[in-house]
Amino acid sequence: MSHRMHFTGAPAGRSTAGARFLQSSRRALTGRFLAACACGALALAAGCNKNSTTGPTGGTGGIVTVTGKVLGQNGQAVAGVPVSIRGIPSTNTDASGNFSFAGVSTPYDITVVNAAQNSALIYKGLTRTDPVLVFPGTAPGTPHNGSITGNITGGTFPTPGPRDVTRVAWCSPEVTQSANAAANGSFGFAPSWYGPTTTTGGIYALQFTTDAQGLPVANGYKGYGAKTGIALTSGNPLVNQTDSLLAVTSTQLTATITIPGGYTLVGKTVYFQVTPSVAIPLFGDTSKSTAASYYTPLVSGGTIALGIELAGTSGSQSFTWKNGNAAGAAGVAVAPIAPPELSLPLNAATAVDTTVTFSWTGMTGAAHIIQFLAVNHANPTYYIITAGTSATIPSLKSLGMGLPASASYNWNVIGFGPLSSTDAAAGTITWLTGSSVPGGATQTYYGATGSRAFTTAP
Repeated sequence: MSHRMHFTGAPAGRSTAGARFLQSSRRALTGRFLAACACGALALAAGCNKNSTTGPTGGTGGIVTVTGKVLGQNGQAVAGVPVSIRGIPSTNTDASGNFSFAGVSTPYDITVVNAAQNSALIYKGLTRTDPVLVFPGTAPGTPHNGSITGNITGGTFPTPGPRDVTRVAWCSPEVTQSANAAANGSFGFAPSWYGPTTTTGGIYALQFTTDAQGLPVANGYKGYGAKTGIALTSGNPLVNQTDSLLAVTSTQLTATITIPGGYTLVGKTVYFQVTPSVAIPLFGDTSKSTAASYYTPLVSGGTIALGIELAGTSGSQSFTWKNGNAAGAAGVAVAPIAPPELSLPLNAATAVDTTVTFSWTGMTGAAHIIQFLAVNHANPTYYIITAGTSATIPSLKSLGMGLPASASYNWNVIGFGPLSSTDAAAGTITWLTGSSVPGGATQTYYGATGSRAFTTAP
């Protein structure tokens, strides 16, 4: 299975900011890229992080041995692909995706070629000795499939009111999903995941009463339930799972949002964070007010994340989450991060070759993916990971990935934060293999430019 990453705008046809925000953010991260490991509407970030963002580095000008790994977008090893560093003989990854180079001068660029997917990946300016390289467009292995069905009891069941909403989520380290329970309390999930045959997680449910705009009312939270330690094995459906809601009280959170100049507030979404790595999307708010006040559930150990969506005038958009807020916090300050913006070359540029510089304004505190996407999939696609704000299309003719003549391409830039450097990006798999929607950091974010076209030189 393979997918090519492509950032698209918010899809139409969803009535609330929450639905639009969640679906567009999911499409932004997934598209043709993360579909194999899409997190659905539930966010899982910190729990997926299997690597440190700070690791051994050689420092600038050092000579080091680099021992790393290549993973697909689904977190699985990419075996048997060539990896190269300029001036050193190339090597292939082993069955576990591992590779090693001795005598590497830092900083260094590292290139991975996946001929089967007709694509190349370049990480720019690394110094760390243990890079983990995540290859967009590649999802090796066969997914596991499971099924979970059951019922929610307690709260206002068996006779919920017309405006009672019950959010239910399945969350494990490998896969997460969320949905609304039916009026009779029933729910069902069909998770698909990679890795171990058995994934162990929990079922979480939160019920609340909404007003006409879909926002919780005062004293509107009716119950919360968590059933953990559930083992789901591929091919073995779990049935008759019951999660009982216990009484929960309501409190109120207030926030102020500072919008950067030139951008428009599209919507706000509120998540209940059971832990930093388990978050249930509750509701969306389409209002453009930068002063927010929401009723939130008061659950021991639980916090609230606020999600803010911005849109630019050139097709750019960004999503920022302020995480870990106390349910009754007053005056939470949220400063959403502006997305990157394309600079040069202009749209419909011609005669583009490997000497032409592509530039953009960077996303603050973010690492960037530059995507050079071939319109004709028979032509190579290139992905560059950098913390910088300019790049050229790599010259990879010697690796069988030369830039074709007179070919049509599109390019865009996606930023993920907080990531302070390319070294940081090569030290965590979360930003590319899982959703950025909320995580362990105080503020997490990503954004993308619009797309521009160009034609390569004859």
